[in-house]
Amino acid sequence: MATSAHYSRAGAGASFSASATVGVGGVSASASLSVRAQVKQPPVPTTPQKAAYNILSNHRYHVAIDGLEHAAFNEVSGLQIETETMDFIEGGVNDRVLRLPVRSKMGNITLKRGVVSGQQLLEWYLSVVGGYLDVRNVTIIVYQPNGSVLVRFELLQAYPVKWSGPQFAGSGDAVAVETLELAHAGFLQISR
Repeated sequence: MATSAHYSRAGAGASFSASATVGVGGVSASASLSVRAQVKQPPVPTTPQKAAYNILSNHRYHVAIDGLEHAAFNEVSGLQIETETMDFIEGGVNDRVLRLPVRSKMGNITLKRGVVSGQQLLEWYLSVVGGYLDVRNVTIIVYQPNGSVLVRFELLQAYPVKWSGPQFAGSGDAVAVETLELAHAGFLQISR
């Protein structure tokens, strides 16, 4: 009986082979086994990767409302879209419930600013209260630290649905702030 085994490793691949010969009474049989495994190495990057992310800063923005001369706001919130879903129970499928999108709705935008001498925001809201639907486009522009435009949001057909005046306190020294809440028909996100 003769047996031999061989193992070698070269680079990323490894191989193993074995063979055996058995002889009994003039009859011989042989068998051999060969296994080769290839291990792939991840590719080595040839160029350094660039940072592909532009991070939004929450303090470099401007809000423009059609028809309003002076609209400087110190806070903007409510830029959101929410999609309602419907549960669909499929016959014979007992391990899950399908959730299908039904409709999407836009959240109201809330704008806050210090009270200034002009009452343009209140006048706009009072025209809606009086039955005149005065829709305007609103643009929110976000800037990069170097001053160039990073992204802009175009709110379509916006109109005021709530106005809150400032709170006054005899002992306070905070800035008087008015708040305007806008409903809109949707928005577009336009990069640069």
